[in-house]
Amino acid sequence: MLDKQLAGNAFSAGADYTIADMAIFPWTARHEWHQVNLADYPNVKRWYDIINARPAVIKAWPFRT
Repeated sequence: MLDKQLAGNAFSAGADYTIADMAIFPWTARHEWHQVNLADYPNVKRWYDIINARPAVIKAWPFRT
């Protein structure tokens, strides 16, 4: 469902980074724990990589991959 939403949007709620992205990110950050290959979801992978590279995430998120 998220991959489909991100197919036409940069972020989960549209063109801008919002609290929705902040809320979803920790769930997707656990993709390896859940044995989910993000390569199977290219739009989620793109979105995940963009958020994972944000300076605030780099500073605050200890579980980055």
